Amino acid sequence: MGIGKMGYGLLKDLDAQPHVSEIVAADVNLERAKRFAERVGGEKIEVQRVDVTDRRETVKLMREGFDVVASALPRPFCNAAAAAAIEAGIGYADVAASFATIFDLDDAAKRAGVTVVPHIGLDIGIDRVLCGVGARKLDKPERFHVWCGGFPQRGTPGYNNPLRYKISWYWPYAALGNVGVSRVLKDGEIVEIPRLSDPEEIVFPEPIGRCEAYTTGDLIDVVEHLGLEGVKDAWAKTVRWEGHCEIWRKLIDLHLLDEEPVKVKEVEVSPRDFFLALGEKTLQYEPGEGDAICQRVEVSGVKDGQPAAYIYEFIDLYDPVNDISAMARTTAFPCSIVAQMIARGEFKEAGVIHPVKIGWDEGLSERFFEELARRRINITEKFIKPFN
Repeated sequence: MGIGKMGYGLLKDLDAQPHVSEIVAADVNLERAKRFAERVGGEKIEVQRVDVTDRRETVKLMREGFDVVASALPRPFCNAAAAAAIEAGIGYADVAASFATIFDLDDAAKRAGVTVVPHIGLDIGIDRVLCGVGARKLDKPERFHVWCGGFPQRGTPGYNNPLRYKISWYWPYAALGNVGVSRVLKDGEIVEIPRLSDPEEIVFPEPIGRCEAYTTGDLIDVVEHLGLEGVKDAWAKTVRWEGHCEIWRKLIDLHLLDEEPVKVKEVEVSPRDFFLALGEKTLQYEPGEGDAICQRVEVSGVKDGQPAAYIYEFIDLYDPVNDISAMARTTAFPCSIVAQMIARGEFKEAGVIHPVKIGWDEGLSERFFEELARRRINITEKFIKPFN
């Protein structure tokens, strides 16, 4: 459901699984859904038009004998899709639901006996599962730190453009993640950090190497859903090529991301709307152009009475053989994996399940990472003790 860049990744992965017998690619834009289905080329895929804002139509489709719904809808539509799945009595996983509202459906999901796993993508997604694994392995988790990013590979047209960036997921969220403040847990206190204000250098294995990271989010949801006390730090940083913060500060200083309209030839135009529309047109990846993904998760605290930490890390690159971006592989594949786990009955709990609970459960997390590894997404684990 929702056939764009990430929906293509869902179709690609589901079609490749021998045990998946039938797939319906549902989208309000029928022609777009057809184009992506034809690009996948699988004989299992049927395309249907559905408007997720039409609850009756959506529930009717979902009741046509399906085992699970895997959604790549943009965030504003995720709650409607999840609510329809609950009413239809089938499991649901997505890549984008807001944690601020999706858990309002928990009681309804439990009553219906339905498992819903929201926002199981890359970041948010794999990172939360890894936070759960690290917390489970420590006696007392005290700090959760995440660094994650996706961008063009070196030497590509995207790497050489002025932003060193192209669109690999929902562009408005990617662009506006540079605006405003981040509310995070630092040294035991909730603080607000202006975005782009605290860049740091970070180095990943080649072919990525040296990058820049800046605070864009919190991990307070991890602390809350694990019911932890005494956590001192919980924050997440976005990773980009070096110079990103300086470039975007200039765009902001030029007021190109302002919402207040300006008059252009007697027409009121929001600079932000113009900038986003221009980016949507000019920042698309060219066919075969490679993107890259990197992620590092660090969970530290106490184990056996001593300071200790678990550090998880991976990178991923565009797959030219299967024509799928690294962003789609690392965002859509986790959702596909979890949707299939739900369909097979591997989740024993009904309700809305936060991704960190997958990591907290040894059996679920082992299955999840086995499936990622089968798709050549290999995550390293490093244990450090003592940790300073």
